[in-house]
Amino acid sequence: MMGWNQHRCMSRWISGCLAATVCGTAWAATSTSTATSEDTGLEEITVTAERFTSTIQNTPISISALSGDQLSAAGLTRIQDIAHEVPGLSTRYASAGLTEYEARGLASNGGAAPTVGFYLDEIPLSPPAVSQSGKVVIDPDLYDIERVEILRGPQGTLYGSGSMGGTVRVLTNQPKLGAFEGSVQGTGSYTDGGSGNGGGNLMLNFPLGDQFAVRVVLSDQYRSGWIDNITVQPFPVDLNSPVQGNVLGTPVTNIIRKANTETLYSGRIGLLYKPSEDLSILATAMTQGLHMGGYDLLDGNPNSAVPSRVYDAHYEAFPLREGIRDDISIFGLTVKANLGFADLTSATSYWGRLGYQVEDASESIYYSNRSSVAGNGSPPFVAGTPFVTVPYAERDPSHQLSQEIRLTSHDVGGWHWVAGAFYSSLHSVWNEIGKSPLNATPSVPDGSYFISWNDYGVRQTALFADGSYKFNDQWKLSAGVRYYDYASHQDEYSWGYDGPNPTPPANSKITTAKNSGANPRVNLSYTPSPDLTLYGTVSKGFRPGGANQILPPSTQPPFCQAGALSFGPDAAWNYEIGEKARLFDNWLTINSDIYYIKWTGIQQVLTLPCGYQFYDNAGDGRTFGPELEINAKLSNEWSASFSGAYTDAKITHPNALYTSFLTNVASFPDGVTHPCPTSGGGCTAPIMNVVKDTASLSLVYATNVMGDYKFSARASGQFVGSSHDVAYYFGYKLPAYTLGNARVGLARDNWSADLFVDNITNKVALISANNTSFQFNIPQVTRYSTNQPRTVGVQANYKF
Repeated sequence: MMGWNQHRCMSRWISGCLAATVCGTAWAATSTSTATSEDTGLEEITVTAERFTSTIQNTPISISALSGDQLSAAGLTRIQDIAHEVPGLSTRYASAGLTEYEARGLASNGGAAPTVGFYLDEIPLSPPAVSQSGKVVIDPDLYDIERVEILRGPQGTLYGSGSMGGTVRVLTNQPKLGAFEGSVQGTGSYTDGGSGNGGGNLMLNFPLGDQFAVRVVLSDQYRSGWIDNITVQPFPVDLNSPVQGNVLGTPVTNIIRKANTETLYSGRIGLLYKPSEDLSILATAMTQGLHMGGYDLLDGNPNSAVPSRVYDAHYEAFPLREGIRDDISIFGLTVKANLGFADLTSATSYWGRLGYQVEDASESIYYSNRSSVAGNGSPPFVAGTPFVTVPYAERDPSHQLSQEIRLTSHDVGGWHWVAGAFYSSLHSVWNEIGKSPLNATPSVPDGSYFISWNDYGVRQTALFADGSYKFNDQWKLSAGVRYYDYASHQDEYSWGYDGPNPTPPANSKITTAKNSGANPRVNLSYTPSPDLTLYGTVSKGFRPGGANQILPPSTQPPFCQAGALSFGPDAAWNYEIGEKARLFDNWLTINSDIYYIKWTGIQQVLTLPCGYQFYDNAGDGRTFGPELEINAKLSNEWSASFSGAYTDAKITHPNALYTSFLTNVASFPDGVTHPCPTSGGGCTAPIMNVVKDTASLSLVYATNVMGDYKFSARASGQFVGSSHDVAYYFGYKLPAYTLGNARVGLARDNWSADLFVDNITNKVALISANNTSFQFNIPQVTRYSTNQPRTVGVQANYKF
């Protein structure tokens, strides 16, 4: 439960927001407008979150949006950057371009599906179901984007499973008929501790007659690395110690400098055919490749409650380049037709994705087998045994076919409705190979430590309907429901020293899960004036259940014990009230809400002492907190924005398995050694990877200088609060951090140039712990994902 001070702080925040809204609205209602064509209010951003066109202020749900112009002006090129600018959304990632999203305390680290949905235009993008990188979706380059929308809270009616925490929508600029236009952008920068970075973007739009148009967008980005991979020999080990040996005092034999380089390229093309105002057909194709020399990970030594020592490098027993590749090709076909009584939309998509990564597992294999005895199927590792290089490679091919057909009504007599059907089929393979022929034995002749070929499939179908009715100019009732049905299966082949079988099994182990149900939504809004909207929402979201990997027998090293091979779905009921206010002729907007979510059957990841990860329904919990966004135009030259959120997320009723896990976790977050009693009673535990509080503040100045030149300056700061994470059987409370950025620019006619500094204070932030340790987890080493150091650069743009 929250303490008294937390309750008092939240109450003051909410009371202050409501007081400012009511008083400001009254002031605005009695003031006289002095706005002119040069003296206007804030920009109104059009959104289509409810599947019809509206604006943020007129949409009675919790939503944030940034236009393409705002993204460009702020220098935001990745979705993970946007997460710092909006309330209620946080990220967990190991490197740029591989991001897992969390919203309103509903973490994505458990199960086979995310809690935040991700759409590129009409295309739903799902992360690989069983990848050890986490529930990571692609992070597309945001050049030539119309806008990005972030919906908070369950979106189970219109967006289905995997959207119970929220939905991120990236909407690209579409081809334009009858217009030739283009733009080009070039960026160069330097990273402290690294070297030079550079990139370029190009957009071309050209007509093909009166009814066709093509739009092409090309991007190529390079980021230098700044983290060294350092090989030390002989590698310091102590089989009886839970702490890594003295790597700083061991001779260095090799250094791969600035190993975590990143290259990102992408190409996007859209072909529009529009024979009339009532029919359009859009075909799109996109390819993107992310290639990295290594993750943005720093080594650390574990301690009781907080990271005790975090090095500025990664230490290895062998000079192995730990590379990553993530390649995707996306295809979509969207047909829109006016049927008179409604608009028909058919969205067909297919995408294929291939992820690949490799890590040196020699240290984890050595420790995980320290108690093995020769002859029982395990390699003869005893004290004094030399290290042997063991590259662990993971290859994750996945593809998805989806189809949605929906009807959207025209506004007639206060009624508005959307109805449709959805189908998707996701296939994801987890292929991991870790072996060394030098350690072959008669029972495992090829020296395999762990090899798997796990084919994971999820088939989903749904019918949905959502509508609203305006009783009058003030009151509107919206309601909807989505009926869903899913079936998932895992066909698993796994073997090796640390696998469930010493050699390839004759047949695969098939684990299945299925479920069906309905997700409702009800929203009531009250608009006493065009400048104030009050609303209340009750909605439900869900996430499919799934299957675990097979564990070794509990009588055989590495002695794994856990629950069932399948886990059930989890669901979230969201209760929310909010307001949206425009003040002073739209020179000030205040949008705020407070929510309470009841989360049942929470899918959580358990890091077992044998080194495996296991997914299970951990029990029930809740999250709650306020969210606030303020945008203000202070004068014709000055504007400011602020956003903030407080999230209290806990598992309040853990089941027996998770209670046992918590009881045995060494030094759980906040230094509590045994948060759960061994018998009787209950306990609470923080939900992993949920940032407790966030805040963002930006100040922008823009004016004309030297006649027709436009000068602009922007300063911003983002505060990210503490969060909890688990690596092996140790819990960590990751510290809060604050980042600052600055940008100045000069523009005239069709060109502009900007000078920027990101991470001004050169802050080293610890974002997550060990989330990419896809070989066996061990207590001796934890790797922390971190952010990019101070980067100074210049960017030039030209439009034609």
